[in-house]
Amino acid sequence: MNTRWLIFNQKNILIAAVILVLLFVALRATESFRTRAVQNPEELFHAALVNTLSSQSFCFSVQVKMSDREISAIEGKKAAPDGVHIVGTMQNTPVEFIHVEGQAYIKGYWSDNWSVLPENSLVNSELFITELNPLGSFVFRDIPEIRYLNSEKVNGEKLDVLELRPIVENPLMEMNYDDFVYHVWVEPKNQVIKKAHITAAGKNGSRDRLDIVIELWDYNKQIKILPPDYL
Repeated sequence: MNTRWLIFNQKNILIAAVILVLLFVALRATESFRTRAVQNPEELFHAALVNTLSSQSFCFSVQVKMSDREISAIEGKKAAPDGVHIVGTMQNTPVEFIHVEGQAYIKGYWSDNWSVLPENSLVNSELFITELNPLGSFVFRDIPEIRYLNSEKVNGEKLDVLELRPIVENPLMEMNYDDFVYHVWVEPKNQVIKKAHITAAGKNGSRDRLDIVIELWDYNKQIKILPPDYL
């Protein structure tokens, strides 16, 4: 038998064995994490919420409906400390908004040209509260009920799905809605929120039912937000 072939074959077997062991360890770790998630969904959600809220940057999309009528559909990105850039439609009107270095700019909502807004006038208002700060929807007074539903693939990623029935701490949402139900998709490896579907009953009847879908990605990536080109 060729000695060189034997050595080469033994190396291949060793490499294959190492790969199999690593795959087995990774699989067991994933299964162990999922078992903990099923047994203790509160711990899973708390870890994901802390990691999500402490992220320095991310991209996001938000769709808001009221009784099946689309109120807004936007995509955006945020970068610490105060950078926000969103593009989309609000109340069937194209809009683009930038906030960077304490200054706010808007185009499309009132004018097709860029307008400079008074400092923090829009950021501190309730007009675009969910669209400008989707993480503001994850501030709660309490979460009396939380449970693990299942695992589900979203955009090719296997995520853990939780159901929450929280008491929200959001003046605008509290004023107009009751009976909040959150379905939250958590990425188990990095423990961050990747998607949320929020529903709530309108205090003025079923015709005011709220429906929000939030998706989040590119956590802590290099994201730069600049003022409009004309400046």
